[in-house]
Amino acid sequence: MGRAVNKLSLSEILHKELHVRPEENKPLGSLSTLGVGGWAECFVEPQDLKDCQRVFELRSRWGFPIWILGGGSNVVFADGSVAGVVLSTRRLDRSWWPPYEDVEKAGVIAELQSGCLLSLVVERAAREGLGGMEFALGIPGTIGGALAGNAGTGGRSIGDLLEEVTSIEEDGSLRRWLRGEFSYAYRRLSLADGVRFLASCKLHFLPVPYREIEHELKRFRELRSPQPRGVRSAGCTFKNPPGDSAGRILDECGCKGMRVGGAVVSSHHANFILNEGNASGSDVLELARRCRDKVYRAKSVLLLPEIKFLGFGEGVF
Repeated sequence: MGRAVNKLSLSEILHKELHVRPEENKPLGSLSTLGVGGWAECFVEPQDLKDCQRVFELRSRWGFPIWILGGGSNVVFADGSVAGVVLSTRRLDRSWWPPYEDVEKAGVIAELQSGCLLSLVVERAAREGLGGMEFALGIPGTIGGALAGNAGTGGRSIGDLLEEVTSIEEDGSLRRWLRGEFSYAYRRLSLADGVRFLASCKLHFLPVPYREIEHELKRFRELRSPQPRGVRSAGCTFKNPPGDSAGRILDECGCKGMRVGGAVVSSHHANFILNEGNASGSDVLELARRCRDKVYRAKSVLLLPEIKFLGFGEGVF
């Protein structure tokens, strides 16, 4: 059965099935760190996994696209109406940490839902003397987004801590994946391929002397110091090519200051595209394309996007 034969709107279909009320034509710009994009045909913010499962079950029946929105970093929404359902994980932010007195030399396993903010996880782990998450200092966004892109820096990533992932599959069923059933690499987790929602995970932390945690936090803070602050950005535009830095290559090719409409490449770090206040999603996409093409012509290096362009259609980048 397809959507074309159904007389109800997508929001009306979901409203009959969910515990939360969907919103029609929800503006998306304010929900992303870059601040661009149009509006969602249907926007839902589930409070539990059962509602998430139901959305995926309905998708398998009606065929509408689903866009997962976490903290809003690393995403660029298309202008105009974004067809389908934008599913926000903001309320899926529960976490379960063992009592401090139960921390042993073997470490602890914390369970985190996809909407948990990375900043709060870093803070909690450091406060309890648990090492491993220091690399995430200053990374905006949520656990779910960090999982999907295997977030990391300085040779460390969230995949190093990952013991288990609970996903919602294409048909709405829950599946548990144990370490060894998935793989991870630079900016990639195998489970993020295909139509699947990474709903929660279990991370393994080891007890570490606080002075060592402080040292690592300082190290990662310094690694991120060249990045622009206090501006509207989606984060790094491109992935680093093997053994090199996308920012360095873009800088060498003269990309700093390049502009399309209200989107401009940062003068501080060439791998960041900024919204000066009136950029559109199309501006950002076109500017990223021009930077990619300029690098390819000069270096024969094809830079791959780290940010995700949502609602533009397949093969836009």
